[in-house]
Amino acid sequence: MRTIVVLAGLAAIGFSFLHLAAPAPVPAIYQEGEDLVYEVSWTMFKLGTIRLKSLPDRKTVAYIDSYAGLPFVDLHSVHYSWMDSLFLSHGSLSLEKRKDRWWGLDYRYDLPNKRVIVEEIYLKDPAAQPDSRTAKDTLALPSSEFVDGLCIGYFPRRFIQADTTVEVPTILYGKLGQTSFRFTGDHSTESIDALDAPVRVVKVEGNTSVEGIFGMTGDFKGWFSDDEAGVPIKGKLTVLLGNVTIELIQWNRKGWNPPQ
Repeated sequence: MRTIVVLAGLAAIGFSFLHLAAPAPVPAIYQEGEDLVYEVSWTMFKLGTIRLKSLPDRKTVAYIDSYAGLPFVDLHSVHYSWMDSLFLSHGSLSLEKRKDRWWGLDYRYDLPNKRVIVEEIYLKDPAAQPDSRTAKDTLALPSSEFVDGLCIGYFPRRFIQADTTVEVPTILYGKLGQTSFRFTGDHSTESIDALDAPVRVVKVEGNTSVEGIFGMTGDFKGWFSDDEAGVPIKGKLTVLLGNVTIELIQWNRKGWNPPQ
């Protein structure tokens, strides 16, 4: 159920040159201290949670944890991303617990030369320094503008009120591909268990050619709050288990509640 890590499931995409299609940055979107918790489910099974926190200087962290006692899932991982004002990636690190150690991929960005050096690391815990580091791969980038597996949860928030399609290079799980977001302009409502009344949302659809952990790839759908914050409310994506749903269950954002 490494599925949970895929915040990409909250996003969606299409085609247009990124530097031409992108609207002006929206300062209202990124709020330092924003703390969002999502629950991941597959059919009737509650699999675990994603906790997404916005830190100073557009640094973000996601904590992904499966629930205890599940017979087919045991996942604990931490993901970091550093973004610019357009929510494009400027650095990232992913860590995953494997027995009594943590394994990770450290992405060393060399944007002037349009490349990313991927290093495999092992460490005792997420706060420790790596006790081993091995060069794994070097990814040649088609552009210095791209997203990673975590900032892809922020990138589409800039476009949800538009009726457009955007395609952006994407790095997931050490591989480079493309993610296509189609911003439908479809305004509707979605029900979530955390609220009695439905939430006003805008639908986004998309597809990614990259395979993330637990086989996440292909088509996905996302519903974002129909307001200037554009908070991800619900997402559906495909993984090895089949279709999973990601749904907002807790939130702490100054001055914000899901619009109803």
